[in-house]
Amino acid sequence: MKCLLFFVIGFIVACAILVLYNAKNIRQRRQKRKEELKEHPERKGGTTKVLLFSILMTYYIAFAVGVWVVIFKDIYQLGTLLTFTGGVTTAAVAFYCWKAKAENLLKIKAGNPDLCGSLSDFSNMT
Repeated sequence: MKCLLFFVIGFIVACAILVLYNAKNIRQRRQKRKEELKEHPERKGGTTKVLLFSILMTYYIAFAVGVWVVIFKDIYQLGTLLTFTGGVTTAAVAFYCWKAKAENLLKIKAGNPDLCGSLSDFSNMT
């Protein structure tokens, strides 16, 4: 338990040192990004991507803990770990793909007004 605690503390300290060392570059990049967004507001990132990224990062941390449990504590929990892995990944990726498909179908319809049919007709395209 001590080793895990020291690893986490060391990781946090290393991240803090990297951020402090690169603070000037980070500020410059943020300023440049703000200027680019003022010139091209269509390049703004979506909330869904940030949300999905946050969910998957939390998932990867939990997955690492699960691997640790399987390797060092109880090998019989492997089935639970694999179920955990497949279920969350499938749900998150499937939702994002479904959302991206819906947005792209709207863009196709808006870009080609001469196409006949509803969006449900286009969603059946393979």
